[in-house]
Amino acid sequence: MGLLQRVKQDLKAGWASLRYGVAQATNRAMVETELLQLRRELRKLDGRFGDLSRDIGERAVELQERNVMTEQILSDFEIVRGAEQARELKLQRAKLLAEMEDAKAQS
Repeated sequence: MGLLQRVKQDLKAGWASLRYGVAQATNRAMVETELLQLRRELRKLDGRFGDLSRDIGERAVELQERNVMTEQILSDFEIVRGAEQARELKLQRAKLLAEMEDAKAQS
């Protein structure tokens, strides 16, 4: 009987260890999936920011080539709107980076 009980106890311990390992692997996979999604969103934001920066620069050069005064360029509706959008994208980027750090801390 003692041998049978030890085998039974070892099987229970092994089963518990296996379940724990599976839970850890599942948790890690979920964290990695979340990080991949956040990285994809970050790349999208960076792309949008780059496009927006290019558009603002092109608009500023266009106005400068038309000999528009610097004060008017800085107060141009498209440039101001673009700058506001750029600020918003930077805030979103900072939020995503914070979420990524939180996800990394969970693992």
